[in-house]
Amino acid sequence: MKLSNILKLVLITFIAYSCASTKLAEEGNLKYTEGNYEEALKAYDQIIESKENAGKKAKATIYEKAGLAAFKLEQTDKARKYLESARGLQYSTPELYATLAKIYKTIDNLSKEITALETYHKKYPEGEEIEKVNARLLETYVESENWDYAVELWPSIEKQAQTNADMLANFLIVNKNLENSSTCEELAQKIYKLDPDNIVFLEYYAEKYFWLAENLYVKEMSAYQKNRTRSQYNKLLKALEQVWPNYQKSRDLYLKLYKMDPKPEYAKFLSQIYTRYKDEQKAAYYEKRAK
Repeated sequence: MKLSNILKLVLITFIAYSCASTKLAEEGNLKYTEGNYEEALKAYDQIIESKENAGKKAKATIYEKAGLAAFKLEQTDKARKYLESARGLQYSTPELYATLAKIYKTIDNLSKEITALETYHKKYPEGEEIEKVNARLLETYVESENWDYAVELWPSIEKQAQTNADMLANFLIVNKNLENSSTCEELAQKIYKLDPDNIVFLEYYAEKYFWLAENLYVKEMSAYQKNRTRSQYNKLLKALEQVWPNYQKSRDLYLKLYKMDPKPEYAKFLSQIYTRYKDEQKAAYYEKRAK
């Protein structure tokens, strides 16, 4: 066969292959638009398999659409593989990073989830899912105890957070760990207006009142035991006027929390409070549930 005929044959084969690939891509895109993700994925799979068998890569858009379709079908591993391939080809869309973040959350890969969320937050501040991304990004900083990152993020999401009790609660956790007392109080009051039964809010005040009572009780009781004078005794009585109301506030909040979710941590605090009240029966009851 002459060289010119071979070249013609190669060209014809290439054109036929390209036409078939284009037709499959059009079919896949149509099915995807219609919401028929199973058929769309079949078309994309064929394109990708054909390309990779030839030692090449499909177009980044094909990998992305295939990954999104696979995610819709709850095929997490395939969705991750395809979307990461699209990203590896320097392709980027809001949907790609939002979906990757969801996948990484599903497989419990917090570091990669944070990276995907941060990319979306920085590159697509006007994206459709930006509010969900912002809320989750703050949450991941709390989960990973990246307090400084959360503080750095806050100015860009503060406006959104004013009507979101969970975001305010997460930032309350941040500031509690950074010991920013005044900021904690401001956040707690905002949370109360939006959601008075918010767990973080209730825990914050339950613990706050407990330690206000406990620290003062221990301090003044210790001072009186070292110096049993009338003036010291009067000082102790004066202190107890603050101690008992704070113990009561803490007790009521921990009882509410325990009713909502009987955590051993709540039971431990209740046992300590009832011990101070010299209510041995209730102290023993909660002590057993604190283990």
